[in-house]
Amino acid sequence: MRVLTCLYHEHNLWIVALAAVMCFVGSLTSIKLFQRTLTETGAARYQWCFLSAVTAGSAIWATHFIAMLGYRPEVPVTLDGPLTLLSALIAVGGTAVGLSVASARNRVIAVLTGGGIIGLSIAAMHYVGMFAYRADGIVKWLPEYVIASLFMAVILSSLVIDQVRKIGMSKKIGLPSGLLVAAIVSLHFTGMAAFTVAPLPGVQAGADSEVFTALAGAIAMVALIIIGAGVSTHLVEGRTRSESQDQLQYIALHDALTEVANRRAFAEALEVECDRLNKYGRPFALLMIDLDRFKPINDTLGHPVGDVVLQKVALRLRRAVRNGDMVARIGGDEFAVIAYGLTSEDESHALAGRIVEILRRPFIIQGQVAELGASVGVSLAPAHGNDHETLVQNTDVALYTAKRADERGYRLFEPSMQEIIQRRRFLEADLRRACMREDFKIAYQPIIDSATGAFTGAEALLRWTCPKRGEVEPSEFIPIAEELGLISRIGAGVLKQACFDAASWPKHLDLAVNISPVQLLDPRLPQTVMQALEDSGLPATRLELEITETALLGNDEIVMRTLTKLREFGIRISLDDFGTGYSSLSYLHRFPITRIKIDKSFVQRLPTDAGSASIVRAIAQLGESLQMKITAEGIETDEQMAFITEHGCNDVQGFLISRPINASAVENLFRSEKGKAAA
Repeated sequence: MRVLTCLYHEHNLWIVALAAVMCFVGSLTSIKLFQRTLTETGAARYQWCFLSAVTAGSAIWATHFIAMLGYRPEVPVTLDGPLTLLSALIAVGGTAVGLSVASARNRVIAVLTGGGIIGLSIAAMHYVGMFAYRADGIVKWLPEYVIASLFMAVILSSLVIDQVRKIGMSKKIGLPSGLLVAAIVSLHFTGMAAFTVAPLPGVQAGADSEVFTALAGAIAMVALIIIGAGVSTHLVEGRTRSESQDQLQYIALHDALTEVANRRAFAEALEVECDRLNKYGRPFALLMIDLDRFKPINDTLGHPVGDVVLQKVALRLRRAVRNGDMVARIGGDEFAVIAYGLTSEDESHALAGRIVEILRRPFIIQGQVAELGASVGVSLAPAHGNDHETLVQNTDVALYTAKRADERGYRLFEPSMQEIIQRRRFLEADLRRACMREDFKIAYQPIIDSATGAFTGAEALLRWTCPKRGEVEPSEFIPIAEELGLISRIGAGVLKQACFDAASWPKHLDLAVNISPVQLLDPRLPQTVMQALEDSGLPATRLELEITETALLGNDEIVMRTLTKLREFGIRISLDDFGTGYSSLSYLHRFPITRIKIDKSFVQRLPTDAGSASIVRAIAQLGESLQMKITAEGIETDEQMAFITEHGCNDVQGFLISRPINASAVENLFRSEKGKAAA
């Protein structure tokens, strides 16, 4: 009752209301700053501790001083300046020390000690301030109220720290703010109830109400400015932090070069979309895009141009997809699209076709023309899967099929594609084992002079019989060996064995061995070839290495050095499958090629197909003018043989002459011809 009586009868309620507003606003601000202080680490914690202490201490001191000015003791009152200033410093310093302790890892120490220090600093501020309040009368203190005020301040302040530690940076600050208000108010008014003053005889004048009211307003204004500065600092820092977090979030989820979503954002979006599919049945399509011929652009035009190409590819993809679809870069030259709400195969065909078409258009960059292409794999959800792993796997299968199709473009996933991929995986494992065991065989296809019919040599052909899958075509396992990095080892073994076999043939017969484009880029190839010749005793002049036009693309200087060195050893170079690739005449002029081999696809249509006949005649005339020998492969009929012989092709090979046979059979064949010639 004494507390309420003191509040109601001995205070100016308007000034008390002003103090209450100050206490409420200050407590809300202080709790927000307390949160930042207790959640920060390192130097930032001390900076926020200082700001919190100044703001909270000012609010506490202003609440106390304004409410104290509202006290009406009916005796003359003066204020001691130094003690008043000291009380303000106690509020700020005590709060700083308490917050520093409250950030300790040990919760008990943080709450009891940190909160206790803050509560005691509020009490110390109050009673020092009361000592600065000089009343000309008989002053008496009621100790029970003093003790009660201290207990309430310490307990409530400890509860404040406990709640702030619990909520972290949560916006639910009502309870800790209310506890801080209770700590300040209960301490002040219980402490004021402990203070009584009786007038001295003959002294009637009370405190100057107008002066104290004006002073209370001024203090409130200054304190609000300090609190406002704290609020502004918190808001500005929060906004800056939010913007920084948004920027970091953008950087974390977007590709820096193309500014489309990156692999992480794509994976998260795909997982979210799969969850929506399973919950709400919302379908979508997943497209994987792999750029064709991008590496040659990087190699020939440079990486800066390649980067610009990727940026333009991303821009074209964003234009090709529908509004709201997600475009992501998931690898060096790999992109992905999530087409939301796409339901039918026709729609997916239209979207994939549009992407393929728009990426086939030439790119003009810094005056350079870059021509790309794209292979696209497509899968539909839920038709082809309802979880992200299955969809990605099936889309990769469709992309793999599209990349290996004769005409690259796009492919929609089909279950049968899984069988192809499964076979490839088995072949990869079997091929590695075969390479370790050297399970490969060599077959030889004899070559004859078209004019005389005499044998001129044979071409070594690689054969592989898989124990589990039987005979595997070279067109199937050689590309796999190239991708696995096994072809150089396999090729070296073939070359070595073929040279040993050919060394036993009659000395006028030559050996032709195919060289993979991957082998041709290996700087050790000349050394490998010469070692095989040296070990076998086969003269270099009897060896002819066959290369394809694709081996001459992209790395001209490396290929030129390798071929030139081989020619210096006396080894001849033939250009295989001429007419099926780029067929650039510059290759025949620039590279040390001694023979052209006409591809069997033209020969097999002779002599009835006019186009093929014209091509064969043109190649034969070209070889004659460049003083290069011409070999026609794939001869199967007498009519084809007659046409080839008539138009001046030097050598021929094909099933009409002989099918590929093993080493002992070809040796017997050559020796039997030699015996006939001797007879």
